[in-house]
Order: sequence, then C-alpha cells, then structure tokens
Amino acid sequence: MTNLILEGYDTLPLSNGWDNHGKYIAHINRTDNLVLVVGYLHKFIPVIKEYPVSEDILSSLKAYKIFVVFIIPGGKQAKAKKMLASKGVSYKLASPAGVSKTVMKILEPKRSVKKARSRKRR
Repeated sequence: MTNLILEGYDTLPLSNGWDNHGKYIAHINRTDNLVLVVGYLHKFIPVIKEYPVSEDILSSLKAYKIFVVFIIPGGKQAKAKKMLASKGVSYKLASPAGVSKTVMKILEPKRSVKKARSRKRR
C-alpha cells in the first residue's frame, strides 16, 4: 500500500469484520469509488468456521464489479484458484513479492484513461 500512496493513488484500509482494521469489506458501496481491492486471501474468507458471517464478505465486490488481487504464496496458488472458483469475483493472484508489480499493471491503464478524460473536459 505504501507504494500505491507514493505513486499518487488513494488507498482505503479494509476489514474482514473480524479484525476491525478498516472499513468492513461487505459494506463497500459506490461512494467509496474503489477500482481495485488488494489483500491476503484470509482477509476475504473467514478461516474460523464458528465465525458468524451473516453475508458473503465478497458480496459488495461482486455487486460493484470491483477487481481483486489476492496475495497468495506461489506454492499455494493452485489451491487458492480452486477455492475462489465459485466466489464469482474477477481477480488475479499475486505472490507477496510480485504484488506491487501486479497492482501497477492493473492501475496504470486506468490512470491513463482518467487523465485522457480530464484533458477532454478542459
């Protein structure tokens, strides 16, 4: 996230509802103006079976078509793909070492489009 801030992107800390480290991910809405969510898989899928989840944590990401980059160690990516197959979100997997590069590849084209639109308005 530090790299994103240094590159001029706004960030919003998100929570899985259990850790309270930001806005609860299931409560994301259009006014949050998110184009991408990045995080470790355990932030999106509860690992404790008894944890009371009243709704799918990924529901808002699906509803607003927000792309996700899941951070997964390289040796576990095949398992993660199987787990995510039925979740219905658009995503990429990135290793912890490669996450910054993956995120920038996704965001740079969006930034270019946004700049072009603002130039046309002038």
